[in-house]
Amino acid sequence: MDPNNFSSIGDFLSKFKTLRLLLEGVKVKQEDGNLIYSILTKLGPKYSMFVSTFHSTREAFISQGQDRKSPSFDAFCDSLIREQEKLLHLGLLNL
Repeated sequence: MDPNNFSSIGDFLSKFKTLRLLLEGVKVKQEDGNLIYSILTKLGPKYSMFVSTFHSTREAFISQGQDRKSPSFDAFCDSLIREQEKLLHLGLLNL
């Protein structure tokens, strides 16, 4: 799935969550971190600051000796939706 094929990140995440639930229904469970990184790799250049911040924050915690887990999938989705709203407000993204 490509987020660029959806009218909004919210629509993309809704479809992504539906597929996740369908997979769990047939006993195929993915870790939140794997799902998050899967989405991060598909985001376009307009989300580069979001992706960069996500990775650098994680790396900063690791370099300080803190084993910080990735956020929950739902928390990540909420952050990504807020990022889209910010990009829309700044006029950097059109829906």
